Amino acid sequence: MSERLTRAEGEKLRALHALRRMQTIRRFEERASDDYAAGKIYGVVHCYIGEEAIATGVCEALRDG
Repeated sequence: MSERLTRAEGEKLRALHALRRMQTIRRFEERASDDYAAGKIYGVVHCYIGEEAIATGVCEALRDG
């Protein structure tokens, strides 16, 4: 039997999902920056560090339609 979430619980889960997504983006950006500095990536790397909330928020807005 499945329980319905309260509105507050649903919002909390949504916020936690967004936080996890932002942390994933940050880890990727830090790794890409480190790899570029170590000469493992050639060309140009434009880091998105500090702007993770933008991508996360846009994706959420697009998903909600």
